[in-house]
Amino acid sequence: MNEHEEKRYYITIDPTPQTTKPPKTRKVVGKISNNLNVVTGCTINEVATLVNQPYSYTWSGGIFNGNPANGNWQKQSVIGLDFDNKKLKVTPDIVIKRFDEISITPQLWYRTFSSTDDLIKFRVLLFLNTQIEDHQIQNLLFTGLQTMFPEADPQCFSLARFFYGGKTPEIITYQPIDAIKLFEHVSINKISQDKGRTRSISAPLQGCSFFIDQLEENGEKRTFLYNKYRSSSFSPSSSTLDGKGEKIKIDWKVARSRVKILDQFLKGEWLYHDQLFGLATNLINVKGGRKMMKETMTKFNEQGLTHYTENNFNILPYLNIINYPPQPIHAFSTYPEDDNVYDLISEVRDQRGKIEIIEKVNKIQLEEAETKLNEEFEKVIKSGNTGKIHLFKLPTAIGKTKLITSVTGCTIALPTNALKNEVKDRMTVDCNTSPDPVIFADDRINRMIQYYYSIGNFKKAVRIIYDMVSKNNHYNVSEEDKMMAQSFIDQVQLSQSSFDTVVTTHARALHTEFNHDTLIFDEDPLGSLIQIQQIRISDLVRLELTMQKDRKDITNTVNLLRNANQSEITATPLLDVKLDEMIEKVSDTYTMDSNLFGFFASTYFVKDRLDPDLIHYVVKKELPQDKNIIILSATVSPYIYKSLFGDRVEVFDVGDVVQKGQVIQYTKRSFSRNSLNRYVKQISDEVGDKTVITFKSFTHQFENGVKDIYFGNCSGYDTLAGRDITVVGTPHRNNVEYLMIAKMLGIEFKTSDTSVSRKQIDYNGFRFMFNCFDNEDLREIQLALIESDLIQAVGRARTLRTPATVELYSNFPLRISDRFIY
Repeated sequence: MNEHEEKRYYITIDPTPQTTKPPKTRKVVGKISNNLNVVTGCTINEVATLVNQPYSYTWSGGIFNGNPANGNWQKQSVIGLDFDNKKLKVTPDIVIKRFDEISITPQLWYRTFSSTDDLIKFRVLLFLNTQIEDHQIQNLLFTGLQTMFPEADPQCFSLARFFYGGKTPEIITYQPIDAIKLFEHVSINKISQDKGRTRSISAPLQGCSFFIDQLEENGEKRTFLYNKYRSSSFSPSSSTLDGKGEKIKIDWKVARSRVKILDQFLKGEWLYHDQLFGLATNLINVKGGRKMMKETMTKFNEQGLTHYTENNFNILPYLNIINYPPQPIHAFSTYPEDDNVYDLISEVRDQRGKIEIIEKVNKIQLEEAETKLNEEFEKVIKSGNTGKIHLFKLPTAIGKTKLITSVTGCTIALPTNALKNEVKDRMTVDCNTSPDPVIFADDRINRMIQYYYSIGNFKKAVRIIYDMVSKNNHYNVSEEDKMMAQSFIDQVQLSQSSFDTVVTTHARALHTEFNHDTLIFDEDPLGSLIQIQQIRISDLVRLELTMQKDRKDITNTVNLLRNANQSEITATPLLDVKLDEMIEKVSDTYTMDSNLFGFFASTYFVKDRLDPDLIHYVVKKELPQDKNIIILSATVSPYIYKSLFGDRVEVFDVGDVVQKGQVIQYTKRSFSRNSLNRYVKQISDEVGDKTVITFKSFTHQFENGVKDIYFGNCSGYDTLAGRDITVVGTPHRNNVEYLMIAKMLGIEFKTSDTSVSRKQIDYNGFRFMFNCFDNEDLREIQLALIESDLIQAVGRARTLRTPATVELYSNFPLRISDRFIY
């Protein structure tokens, strides 16, 4: 089963089986309407089952706040078209073919109860990749579809419309329909039907909003605010417009030499609709671009070389009313020459991959850097300045771990238990460690402990282990488990009572009271301070089913999440949930994703834009107020920590240091996940048998890809020290992560602030083109995290102290790089 078969779409159903079409009386219809109140997430296969015998449930694609009514409509991702063939006759094949002409494929159709072999009556269902949450946009879709299909029952183009089940459903595809693409096609078709007039589209769009989801450079989805009518404050990428939206004059000869699809179009190549649309989004920002495009289409139509339709010509008036960013040319061009081309104007005006150094990188010698670090570290240790957070921003391999191995009377925290044990073995002073996680033979105990850890209730988790060795032995565990539990308790007590240095993990340091006034974090603990996780609503429903009936605490949580708007970050309310009882019950017989319970300790959550069953949430931990805190890291972001902790933060930056090795950076391409999908084989052939660190999902694409070290999992590894390595990729993260962190930092932003575009930016002493947030605060977070992941990857070779060479393939410039090749 592929991902599309598993995708769930929310519909409203009346779970009353029907065997024939119900009588059209007010009483019967009213009863069905009243019963139409069950919101459920279904796969396409499940919908096909529900509308078929023996169920034939009544359903609506709308989700309502109350009974089905236009005024109660909230959102919709499934659209039904009803063809009763009373007046105008049409067949399913004709409907499917008409959709195919605009590159849309409906997923499912079924016959109605009254359908016969002589007179087929049927319904066609469209499943969209995202929910529509604006009623004006939904009505525009209805208007456009009604124009395309005058044979359809006019009553089906209503927000409150519901449909009876039927018989013999047929599934055509599982691929969801791109909502934006459908909107574009039906809108353009409507303009064509209105002889080029746009009022029927533009007037309803005034003041409403919609979202464009299109592949971003990180391979995830990016959000553009689509429209806001002509007065929109959102405009295409700043790299393509001058001043306040004036058209750009370009050298057409240069443009044709650099953009293959443009050259072919101007030579008379007949482009498909999607290619033409993408090209138009680039040409509308060019002086004379609209006129040139229209004249070219007319010219070659008259010569018989092309057959552009009215819909093709009406792309231009449609784009006149939509503030649409230029589509990446590589996304719609079929020519290999365009694989690395972004928008038309920046391709003509800018040198691809150019890194301009606007602030000279002055590097000091390693000996000077070591002296500065040792002096400042000793000063901070002796200060005993409790309440302060000292950020030491250091180059990789400067010796920070060696520095802490001789520290007495402190708590030292490492990212993982493996690193904790490694540093413990290197300590030159007396020390203790916190215990490693313990795995008991009793899986029920393991599950309970994990569930309590996930909600941040570490005391409760440890209490379970204490109970295992108590006289009552409440959990009735084996002698072997008792011995393991006692050993764990002994080590906990020893580490918490010791005045010698204690070596522990980031996570345990944040929830355990040790005797020391100074807490040292080796590496940035941000991932432990701000934890972003995911759960599925369907898993909560499964949890609900495992509990006894009438569990309103879980039901209320499910309803809260179902009713949440997609992409809207919401503060998690105080939920009256009996967690102890829930964990006890579930741990007996079921294995649940521990993230499920973690949600109840979250601060914010957001429903995924493309998958309404998926919930992202964030949990924030606090740094102790009564400790002198030191963070030693090559990747720590002063911006993020100052936003989180304000005046508590003091920064020491050792600066740029002369390396023994070298870093050579190739910046001509973006090397994002999405772009690597297009040319990873070419890069793999170029790299050959060199040792490669890249994205986890791309490791197998390289002859010597490192399997256990990849973006997001590079910290602390020394196995590649002194070896020549190649790092391939620009590690953009899911935009949800940036937005959630921004919320935790107290940054206020609107949905319109979350737009992403390719623009020229100044960062870290460089000026370069990059795909990033338009909002400066969001951009700062994004760039800091990308830089962090790259530095960790490049740092595995330890070029500061070894003569190793690192070749970095990324368009994000690092100050550690000695040379940029583009």
